Amino acid sequence: MKIISLMLSLILLSIGLFGCQQNSDGENQDNNISKPHEETTNRVTNQNYDIAGVISEVNNERNRVLLNLTKKAQENEEQMWITVGENTKISNENQESLSYEDLKPAVELKANLSDKCLEPNPRICFAEEIIIK
Repeated sequence: MKIISLMLSLILLSIGLFGCQQNSDGENQDNNISKPHEETTNRVTNQNYDIAGVISEVNNERNRVLLNLTKKAQENEEQMWITVGENTKISNENQESLSYEDLKPAVELKANLSDKCLEPNPRICFAEEIIIK
């Protein structure tokens, strides 16, 4: 009786471990699927961008620009602060590299944003890529 019980326990344990291993392999495969914000192509130059607008104010202390939005991320949004980080790619429509100093009032731009924004009104979002028109 003890032998049958021991064998049954070993079989159930083996099935459980095998099932967990398959589930773990499936999770690793899912992690390799690229997400929209992880695309390797330049989304901005492909006309797939999150927002567009005209700069109305520049905050050099916080490396931000205030945009009057012409393409909105949310329906009721009229303005948005865009923070430019050290990894933000800034260029013109000819893909020539530009810098933060090229962001001035009345300049039109389009941008892709990171997934996180701060919620004050207007929202503060973080740019991954900016194209100056």
